[in-house]
Amino acid sequence: MAYQRAIERRRHLTARHFYQCEHLHDNANRVVGKSTTENDYSPEAVFGRNGLEKLLEALSEEQRETLRLHFFEGYTLAEISVKLGQSLGNVRHHYYRALDRLRKQMFARKVQDS
Repeated sequence: MAYQRAIERRRHLTARHFYQCEHLHDNANRVVGKSTTENDYSPEAVFGRNGLEKLLEALSEEQRETLRLHFFEGYTLAEISVKLGQSLGNVRHHYYRALDRLRKQMFARKVQDS
C-alpha cells in the first residue's frame, strides 16, 4: 500500500512539473525506468524486469525477504519478526541495512551515469 502511494505521489508531482531540474528527471528515468500505465504498479513494470533484480542482487536473502514482507506484503517489522522467528532487533537490522545498500546502489549509478 505504501509503495503504491509513493509511486502515485511521484507521478502526481511529475505531472505538475514539481521536479523542474532536468538532471533529476533524467537520473530518475535511468534508475526507475520509463513511466508505466496508471493501472500497472508491479515492481517489474516500474523498475523494468532486470532493474529490480539488479538492485536486489547485492542484498542478502534475509534482507530481501524482510523488504518483500514489509513493502509488498504490508507486514510491520514486529509481525515480520514473528513470521520469520527472529528477534525484532535482528529484523530491524536487516531492514535498515537493506535500505542503506539500495540507496548506495542508486546513488552509485547516478554518479557513474553522470
